[in-house]
Parts: sequence; C-alpha cells; structure tokens
Amino acid sequence: MKKLKGQIFLMSILILSVVLTAGIVLMAIFVRDLKQSTETSASVKAFYAADSAMEWQLYNTLSGSTAASPVMANGTSFDYKNDYSVTGKIQTIGIAGNVRRGIEANF
Repeated sequence: MKKLKGQIFLMSILILSVVLTAGIVLMAIFVRDLKQSTETSASVKAFYAADSAMEWQLYNTLSGSTAASPVMANGTSFDYKNDYSVTGKIQTIGIAGNVRRGIEANF
C-alpha cells in the first residue's frame, strides 16, 4: 500500500508542475499582448508628432522661411534631420513615451 501512496504523490507533483508551467507560459503571452495594446495609443501619438514635424520641415524647406516649431500639447516630442540641400532627404521621428515612429521624405 505504501508504494501506491508514494506513486500518487509523485504523479500529483508532476501534474501540478505541468499545470504551473502552462500557466506561466500563458501569462507571458498575455502580458506581451497587453503591453502591445497599451502602446497602440502611444504609437499613434508618436506618428502624428512625426507628421507635424515633417509638415513643419517641408514648409520651411520649400517656402524658404523659418516658421516656429510645432508645440505638442499631448506630451509628445519630435526629432528631425533635414539634409534636403545635401542628400534630398528630410527625416522626422515622433516620440511618445518609449515609442518612436519615423517619417522620411526623399526628393
């Protein structure tokens, strides 16, 4: 009788280990998906910040004026690289939290 009790105990531990491992794997997948879904709004904000910066750079480059840089009221920012006169490229990057989205215009 004692051997059967020991085998049932080992089988219980084995089954619980498999269930725990499956739960941890599923949790990791759900956490990754949750992170992606929360970064969607930041991604949209970053894209529109890059778009605003691109419009500003296009206006300044093509009109020859120096308009004031756009002011972002939603907590985003941008970075840009205007190599229009050298390579014919304008690059802008919108930044919202840890998310960055970029736009490039080639002439």
